[in-house]
Amino acid sequence: MSISLKAAQILVGSALVASAGAAANATIITDAAFFPPIPHTLISFESDGAGNAISLLNAATQAMPANAYDNLGVSFTASSGMRWTNDGNSLFDAAQLSGGSPANSIPSTFVNNFTITFSVPVRAFGMLVVNNRLRDPIGPTFFIRDTQGNMIDTLTFDSIFYDGQFGNANTVADFGFLGATYGVDIGSIEITKTHAIFDDLRFSAIPAPGPIALTGLAILAAARRRR
Repeated sequence: MSISLKAAQILVGSALVASAGAAANATIITDAAFFPPIPHTLISFESDGAGNAISLLNAATQAMPANAYDNLGVSFTASSGMRWTNDGNSLFDAAQLSGGSPANSIPSTFVNNFTITFSVPVRAFGMLVVNNRLRDPIGPTFFIRDTQGNMIDTLTFDSIFYDGQFGNANTVADFGFLGATYGVDIGSIEITKTHAIFDDLRFSAIPAPGPIALTGLAILAAARRRR
C-alpha cells in the first residue's frame, strides 16, 4: 500500500503508542515507502555487510557471524546463534514476494528471540514481517530501547501492520511492514517470535515527519477514499 492509503493507520498507530516519555513522540510506520525519500540503510539479507552473497537452498539456514553487518552500523545476536534462512514454507515465500523481498530472511526456526543493536544514530526503523497466525495468534513482539538501555516502546505485529494474507490448512501467513520513529536514538530492538520471519530491515537517523506533514498525509488518504 502507498503511504497515502495507510496514513490514517499511521495516525491511529501514533495515538496508540503515545504514552509517556520518548514513546510520546513515536510514529508508527506501516509501509516501506516511508524510507526511499530519506537517507537510510537497507539490509536485504541476500548478502553480508561486505557484499558477499548468501546463497541458500530452499529450507536451508546458515550461521550469521556476530560482526556480519558491523560496517553498516548494526549487529544481530541471539543466545542460540543468529542465522540467515531461506524458509521452506511456500506461503511464507509468497508473502515475501508480495512484500518485494527476495528469498533470504532471519532468524530461522531455531531462533525465537534475538536482538538488533545499532552502533550508529537511528530514529526510524522498519522491516517486513511474516507470521503464521495458526502457530502464533498474538504475533511477534518488538521491545525498543534507547542507547542507555531504557525501554521506550513495545510493538506487536497485529492487524494495523497487515498488508495481506496467504493461507491453507496448516498456515495462515499474515504479512506486512512494521516500523516506527522516535524522538530519541534507538539503541536496540529485541524481538520475540514463535513462527515468523523478518526481512528487509530499513533504518535511518531521520525521525518522523512533523504534525503538519502527517496531517497532509491524512487529508490525502481521506481524499483517496472519497473517489
